[in-house]
Amino acid sequence: MTHARRPAVLVVTVEVAEEDVDELNRWYEEEHRPEKLSLPGYVGLRRFRASDGAPKFLAIYELEYPDAAAASAGGGGPDATRRMEEVMTTWKRWDRSVWVELELPPS
Repeated sequence: MTHARRPAVLVVTVEVAEEDVDELNRWYEEEHRPEKLSLPGYVGLRRFRASDGAPKFLAIYELEYPDAAAASAGGGGPDATRRMEEVMTTWKRWDRSVWVELELPPS
């Protein structure tokens, strides 16, 4: 089954120590958000902070199609900026997954 051009979301959760929260937020808003939203297939980004429990942060990237996330899979790598690498060293744990919109049969 192919999902090549179906709407999707990239979901990322991040856990950081409280003393690293401000830098995470600065990086997201100053560098990461503009970079991601300039990529083909990325159409939106919403971020959330948990009201309780962990992980503390959730980012949901709206994608035109799931393969848009493949070009930016994971952190680090050859395209990572020095600031990104520094910020990611403070992450206690993180997870990343791509979700494809369901195509339900007509009712």
